[in-house]
Amino acid sequence: MKKILIAASMFAAFPLLINAAEVVEGRVIKYPLNVRAGAGMKYTAVAQLTKDNPVRIIAVGSEWLEIAAPENSRVWVLARLVKNGKLAANVNLRSGPGTGYEAVGLGRRGTAVKVHGQATASGWLQIDALKNTTFYVGRPAIEVDSNALKKLPKLGGKRPLPNQDLITLEGNFISDGKTVRRSGYLYESEDNIKTITHVLYQVKGDELAPEYFVVPHREKLTGFNGKKVNVMGEEYKVKNWDMPVLVVKRIVESK
Repeated sequence: MKKILIAASMFAAFPLLINAAEVVEGRVIKYPLNVRAGAGMKYTAVAQLTKDNPVRIIAVGSEWLEIAAPENSRVWVLARLVKNGKLAANVNLRSGPGTGYEAVGLGRRGTAVKVHGQATASGWLQIDALKNTTFYVGRPAIEVDSNALKKLPKLGGKRPLPNQDLITLEGNFISDGKTVRRSGYLYESEDNIKTITHVLYQVKGDELAPEYFVVPHREKLTGFNGKKVNVMGEEYKVKNWDMPVLVVKRIVESK
């Protein structure tokens, strides 16, 4: 049988550099101004700007402007991927401490980072936003030369909205995320728990024994119900739960 592949979008497409020639300067005139992870009010507020704060605009929409990360803004990254002050792998930079938050930039392996505070219980660190991180502000709040804006590109596709149910669940994680690869049988969950869509079972003698509560990262898993699968994802222990959670990043049907 042909293998079916679902891969969560682990690395969004971000500009590696923000070219100074493609940036237009503006300033805040309506304040306090929330800076958001996406072009819309439903996206996570990541910072706040006051009157006359400068902004560096890199793309234009009818209601929103995409801007380079303001000075002193911060993002989140998995703590285990920061070693000796540098990123140990290519990784999404997120607007909050969990995979449910929006990806706002890409951190390249070997990049030096400045860490703030200690890791959360689920293993996330806050760092200074890197140069390729971009956020959004409402267009009416910014004073800018309208003719200069015409030279900038239009806003591209929308970022996925934050997964609020997953964010709530991540707030109860009591262990660092651990990358695991498992094979087993996937069945829809009969428990009435938000975000938990399936359970991964292992063969134990003549029976199937549950091993993980399963959470899809972005993709639905309905096409794999009742099938033997190979899964790669992040394992977390959850407060007061008798089984860990597996946040699926990649899944294929097993032969």
